[in-house]
Amino acid sequence: MPRCRSRPRVVVPALTILTAWAACVSYDPTGPSARAINGVYAGQIVTILTNDLEVRHDTFAVTLALRDSAYRGRFEGYYRFADGDSGRVDGTLYPGAGGGRVKVSHFGPWPPVAHVDDLKLRYSWCGLEGMTPMYIEGELRSDSLLVDGQSPLSCSYLVNGAAVEHETMLEFRVVGGRQ
Repeated sequence: MPRCRSRPRVVVPALTILTAWAACVSYDPTGPSARAINGVYAGQIVTILTNDLEVRHDTFAVTLALRDSAYRGRFEGYYRFADGDSGRVDGTLYPGAGGGRVKVSHFGPWPPVAHVDDLKLRYSWCGLEGMTPMYIEGELRSDSLLVDGQSPLSCSYLVNGAAVEHETMLEFRVVGGRQ
C-alpha cells in the first residue's frame, strides 16, 4: 500500500496564534474604558421642591472639580458652592456617543444630596436626612455635564397653627460646562 507523505501542519500554529489573540481582546471584567471626565466644571444646581402646598425653584452656583480614578470610567472629586460649602462627588462615566452616560454615586456624604449643607439650610423645614437615596444620572456631552435625580422627602408646614407633614418631591439638576 502506498504511503502518504505527511505535510507540515500549518493549522496548529494558526490556532495557537488565534487563541492567544482572542484571550487579549475577550471580555474585560472591569468594563469598557470611557473617555476622560477630568476638569473643572462651572455650573448651576437647580432644585425644585414640589408638594400640594408649593412649587419652589432655587438655583445655586457650583463648581465641580472631577478627575478620573484610573479605573475604567470611575471618577472622583468635589463640589463647591459660592459660599464655600463643599463635599465629595464620585461616580462612573460609561462610554457613549458624544461623551457618555454618567451615574453619580456620591454628592456629599451618603445618601447623595441628603447631607449637603447649603440645601439643608435652604430647606430647613424639610427632612433631607430622611429622604431615600437619590439616583443621579445624566450624560457628558462634549464639555457639558448634565445630571439629575429626584427623591421623596417629608416637609413640615404650619397650617392653621399646627405643624403638618407633607410628602414632597425634591428634583435635583446639575448643569455645568468644562472650563
